[in-house]
Amino acid sequence: MNTIRYRLYTQTHNERNELVQIRDILNYEQPTKYLVTNTDYSFNIESTPVLTANKAFILGYTDEDFGIYDKGENIIFDDFTMDMKFVDFPFKVKSSAIKILTAKRNVDLKFMFEYLFFLDLSSNEHKRHYISEIEPMKISLPDFNQQKQISIVLSSIDKKLKTESEIRMLLIKQKQYLLANLFI
Repeated sequence: MNTIRYRLYTQTHNERNELVQIRDILNYEQPTKYLVTNTDYSFNIESTPVLTANKAFILGYTDEDFGIYDKGENIIFDDFTMDMKFVDFPFKVKSSAIKILTAKRNVDLKFMFEYLFFLDLSSNEHKRHYISEIEPMKISLPDFNQQKQISIVLSSIDKKLKTESEIRMLLIKQKQYLLANLFI
């Protein structure tokens, strides 16, 4: 996936596209009104997930029925670690260090999510990065149709990888079952 992303965005970067600052194509929102108040999470997947942008992603679930982000697709961006996740379901967050990013007009959010990964953002400093460093960055932005095509290709690959991973897990379970019953 990284190789394909690299090729697509390197090609996009080398074309004569408009150079724009990230602040001109992404909106950000502070998560204050979406913060969970009770950190005693449940594992009831019917409840609202509590998210973080790092590897854990879903910290647990909450029964709180207020302050739920339900405005559609977004990127949650951890301002300190610069980790990010693409989210397309309602949620609450634990940390105020998260920025909720959404696309402005004529910008494909999935394209921008993958572009931010392509930029390989990282830092060793424990400080807030988004407003001071990420927003002013200039990127090469293709027209909306090309953004959408790239987004579709990368989303298709994501779906294929997820399906193959699920099949692999089923095969592992089947193998364990068959081995356990081999000598009965």
